[in-house]
Amino acid sequence: MDEDIVELLRERDQKSIELIAQRYERLLRYIAVTILRDRETEVEECINDVYLKVWTHGTAFDLEKASFRTWLKAITRNTALNYLRKVSRREAFEGTGEEDPLSSGDTDDSDNPERRMLFQEEIQALERVLNDLKKKDRELVLRRFYYLQSTRQIAEAMEMSENAVDSKLSRLKKRLRKRYEREMSGIKGGAGQ
Repeated sequence: MDEDIVELLRERDQKSIELIAQRYERLLRYIAVTILRDRETEVEECINDVYLKVWTHGTAFDLEKASFRTWLKAITRNTALNYLRKVSRREAFEGTGEEDPLSSGDTDDSDNPERRMLFQEEIQALERVLNDLKKKDRELVLRRFYYLQSTRQIAEAMEMSENAVDSKLSRLKKRLRKRYEREMSGIKGGAGQ
C-alpha cells in the first residue's frame, strides 16, 4: 500500500510528504500527543521533525525489512520521546538560572549504520514476538509500552478493570521478555557464526 510513498521518497518528490500527511497525520499526532500530552507547540515541532527525518532518510528505507507504517511509528515515537526529554530537562532547569548541560544532546542514532541495522533487527524481532500474541494482548502491550497510556486509560478503552490490566500486563511482560531474549539471542548467535 505504501509502495507509492517509498517510490516518491526515492525520487525525492515532495508529493511523498503530502501523501504521508494524508494517510498518517492522525496517527503521527496520536503518538506525539500521547507522549507529549498538552504541549501543543512541541507536538507540532515533533511532527515537523518526523517529516524531515522521513525526507532525509526515506531513500534508504527498505519495504522488505519493515512496513512503512511501523518505521513511521518508530520515528514518531523516538522523536516525541526526544522532545519529552528536552522539555523535561528545560522544565527542571527553569528558574534555576542554569543552562541545561544536556540540552544540545540528541539521541538520534539514524546516521550510525551499525546501530540502524541493530535497531531494524530489534524491531523485526519485536514484531515477531508481538504478532504471536492474541489480538487483545497485543493491543494491551502496545497501549502501555508503545503509546505510554496509563492503566486507567487502557482500562477505560478496553473495558477492563485497572487491576485486570495491571495483572495481565505483568504476566505478558514476563512472557514477552523471555521470547524476545530468545529471538535476539538467535540473531546475535547467527551473526557470530
